[in-house]
Amino acid sequence: MLTKLLKYDLKYMIKNMSVFYIFSIFFAITTRILFSVKQTVIIDIIGQISVGTMFSMLASVLINTLMRSWIRFRDSIYKDEAYLTHTLPVTKKDIYNSKFLQTLIFFIVGFVVIVLSLLIVYYTKDRWIALKTMINSITSGLNINAVLFVLSMIGIIFLEIFNAIQSGFFGIILGHKKNNNKIGYSVLFGFLEYMISQTMVLILMFIVGLFDGNIMELFKNNNILLNSNTLKLIIILTTILYLLIIYFMSVICKKELDKGVNIE
Repeated sequence: MLTKLLKYDLKYMIKNMSVFYIFSIFFAITTRILFSVKQTVIIDIIGQISVGTMFSMLASVLINTLMRSWIRFRDSIYKDEAYLTHTLPVTKKDIYNSKFLQTLIFFIVGFVVIVLSLLIVYYTKDRWIALKTMINSITSGLNINAVLFVLSMIGIIFLEIFNAIQSGFFGIILGHKKNNNKIGYSVLFGFLEYMISQTMVLILMFIVGLFDGNIMELFKNNNILLNSNTLKLIIILTTILYLLIIYFMSVICKKELDKGVNIE
């Protein structure tokens, strides 16, 4: 049944997100073409409009992934659609897992679309070499693998944004337990949960710093040169902490859903 729930959630997201994916790729291609032909005043103006529209679409991909995930979560659990959702032979756990997986899938798809669009517009052999040289110059001094460094940074950003999305789920669950001003409470609780989770990361890093002087220096000084071991430790700790926060928050969200849902 989880598969069937996920299928309907994916259909909803495809319907609402496909237009942004299509336009992102379309304007990336038109920008590449316009930037590659002989430049005139008109071509330059049209090219700038095209690249501006592309960046607008890329921003829309990210923003709408967040917003549509929250709207889908709210509508299918608390709005009119919820009458159907809660009559299905599924558990609250399955309902939450479906929304969780749907968000994860489209967050990954959105990231791929953004990267692909940027590559279509800006990729050249010289730029790629220049980018690799810049990354290698950073990582060589830290004695860390360049590919591992890039993937780690992307992974941490991914986890942080996904934590924000799940904080929104948590806020919606708590906000809809209130009798009035549910949207306001949802935003408030989601924001508070996100700030608490970020504070927890800092607190746990501080605790580790009590046993590692190099990490403690991050809390004491503004200007510090990281060594490779400290950077690797920070990357590993941050990744583990975000994974734990996301996991435990999903458990809490499911428990709160199990306590009952007030359909509007």
